[in-house]
Amino acid sequence: MPELHEEGYVKYQSNVEKHRGYISTHRVDDTYSALYKAMENVFISIGKGEGNGKMSETIYKMDTVEKNLLQNFLYVRNNGLLFNKCNVDKNGKATISDPDTGRPIYIGDGIIPQVERFASKYVYTTLTVDAFQTAMSMMC
Repeated sequence: MPELHEEGYVKYQSNVEKHRGYISTHRVDDTYSALYKAMENVFISIGKGEGNGKMSETIYKMDTVEKNLLQNFLYVRNNGLLFNKCNVDKNGKATISDPDTGRPIYIGDGIIPQVERFASKYVYTTLTVDAFQTAMSMMC
């Protein structure tokens, strides 16, 4: 795509095979209160007396917002790389956009939809050696 543009076109292409893949946009966000932000780096110690007055304590630390965002982003990205279905129409425009900015949100195909487009399906009730060899020969 050209610089500073949201969409690209396949005008000058010399490759024999056409493949249109789109870079997916993954976005995660989180909200938190001022109290959570203030207590984010605080260790919380909870003590309880057991037996002959002995104190045993458990120490907890709250996760940071950045850690939660990173975990959520990695979860969304990994699932997207597997299961996403493309949302680009025949003219190369995204069908959904950000409601705040109006920028298009592109979603490319994941691995499973790409493979399902060309792969044959073989149904079996129990996996036997013959069923496995038949499925492998269909892949070849």
